[in-house]
Amino acid sequence: MWRILAATTLWLVVTATSADDEPPAIEYFTRADEFGSLEISPDGRFVAVTAGRNGRSALAFINLEDRSIVSGVRMGENREIYDFDWISPTRVIYRIAERQPGDAFFSITGEISAINRDGRAPRLLYGYRAAKSTTGTHIAKREASYAHAELLSTLEDDEKHILIAEYPWKLQGFLYIVDFDAPPRITRLNVYNGLKRSLGVAPLASADLLVDRDDHVRFALGHDPEGRLTVSWKPRPKSDWEAFELPGFRDESVEPLYFASDNSSLYFIGVRRGQSLRALYRLELTSREVELVYAHESVDVTGLVTDFAGERVIGARFYTSRPEYHWLNEDDPAVRLYRALERAFPGQAIEVTSTTADGRLATVFVHSDVNPGDYYLFDTETRAADYLQAARAWIDPGRMQPKEPIRVEARDGLVLHGYLTRPRGGDAPYPLIVLPHGGPFGFRDRWDFDWEVQLLASRGYAVLQVNFRGSGGYGMDFEEAGYRQWGAAMQDDLTDATRWAIDQRLADPRRICIVGASYGGYAALMGVAREPGLYRCAIGHAGVYDLELLRSTGDVRFSYLGRTILASQVGDDVQELRRHSPVHLAERIEAPVMLVHGREDWRADYIHGRRMKAALERHGKAMEWLPLRGEGHGIFDESTRAEVYEQMLRFLERHLAPSAATPRGDPGQ
Repeated sequence: MWRILAATTLWLVVTATSADDEPPAIEYFTRADEFGSLEISPDGRFVAVTAGRNGRSALAFINLEDRSIVSGVRMGENREIYDFDWISPTRVIYRIAERQPGDAFFSITGEISAINRDGRAPRLLYGYRAAKSTTGTHIAKREASYAHAELLSTLEDDEKHILIAEYPWKLQGFLYIVDFDAPPRITRLNVYNGLKRSLGVAPLASADLLVDRDDHVRFALGHDPEGRLTVSWKPRPKSDWEAFELPGFRDESVEPLYFASDNSSLYFIGVRRGQSLRALYRLELTSREVELVYAHESVDVTGLVTDFAGERVIGARFYTSRPEYHWLNEDDPAVRLYRALERAFPGQAIEVTSTTADGRLATVFVHSDVNPGDYYLFDTETRAADYLQAARAWIDPGRMQPKEPIRVEARDGLVLHGYLTRPRGGDAPYPLIVLPHGGPFGFRDRWDFDWEVQLLASRGYAVLQVNFRGSGGYGMDFEEAGYRQWGAAMQDDLTDATRWAIDQRLADPRRICIVGASYGGYAALMGVAREPGLYRCAIGHAGVYDLELLRSTGDVRFSYLGRTILASQVGDDVQELRRHSPVHLAERIEAPVMLVHGREDWRADYIHGRRMKAALERHGKAMEWLPLRGEGHGIFDESTRAEVYEQMLRFLERHLAPSAATPRGDPGQ
């Protein structure tokens, strides 16, 4: 077992024990993280940590001096902690997610609650139930807020208030949903009594807002009445909002990130016209001059890195085959601290997740493709890293299989990247699971720990993950190359990667199955429809199988932005949609299919699964049907997840066993 047991300095001791050859039980992989987010208090004396998932989760406060739990708050049935933030050394705000009656998934209620670290003064501060949730002298002055709140600033010099953006709701049938066509309101909220003071309204619909170093909202990125992505700003805190265009930039790519300490310049990510990759820039507000800070040659810049006190920018983040940093000055003291952490945890990714107000102490999350992650408390002065907790303490990284980066050239010359995970034991060529990711646009497979991949590898399967065109992280051109290519070029990329694995003698050509959820479920069914000789079987979980239905079912269609995205990314030509919908191609499918679909799916409506099932039955195709109650687009309890994957593994074993590998045409052609 590989696990860091103790750490008092950055020269850590790692121990190992031999691993059992018997694969772990399914529940070993499907069990959710025991601990979630962890943040240190501004004074460095406590940490707050979430525990539990899918209802009855808790927020606990731990005294770092003796590691004792001093207090906390536990959610009731069907409620869980969504996120939290320290507002002062003694008070924390948190948001909850709730399972509504008849639904399987947890949705954010838009409410904000607060509690002291000693467990006192709990209060629902904000939301549609806030006005009647608590008694007190101020209750008559409080109002119900039919909106979703996002934290803008904890107001460092004000321990009684926070700055929030209120995203209004609208009534859709019998339900309230966020009105993505409305601009957010800017509000100062008291974290003890819930009283609000309006500071104005953002100029753009569904805008992302950014505060300067003095906590004035001065940047907004959102949509104008015609649905165009637009940037607005305030030259001064009290001036009017002004729309602007950065010279030479594609407006839809601009993402303001961080004000410099002088409040006269701003860091942002953007793409220059004629280019594809997102890069980090600095904008001087007075002169509007733009300076390139860093650009990678082949992938997007995804963010920036500040020093431990959050005072200055020291680097840029990007993601090649794994997360990486580019440092602006290797001699910077904060950069040297990051380098020391990298040396202490070789082969793992390092993320600083929270810091004290003075930047001396930080919580660091260390993780990799085989390690779900461990939290450490890092002292920037002594360089001591003390172990705090693991996300999944029962996982033995020594028994997990690494993800190998791969590079594949598609039939049209486009370079694709992804990962191959080999099974534990056995020699190539392996039985192969092709596992397309969901989304699909802007999402990508990563080097992170993936329990589903590890479960499949533990059962003797190699797993192929491909960032097909349309995936995020490789530039706007790469992502837009997938627009209106559902079932066409996007599907060809998966086919080409599968054939590459065969050509490299990594995959047994007679023992390949394609498995996916959401868009991946769509791609799985399209794979066996378009390539009947390539795949031995397919599993579609929560898939979209009738592209026409996207315009009349699911939650994306509820906003103007969502409808615009569907038109641009999926298309609106009915005949074209039908040609690329598995429900209309069932006659071509020769491989056995397993369909898994939840009755309460809010993204890919249950009707998709029922129509695909009916189409397969109508043409006499081999099919297994697994309908689920209490499942919302892949969100379901751990026991159900284990049962589902047990049935999926049985399906794979039946169709990928050596005895089942009879000829089915020539998959190499």
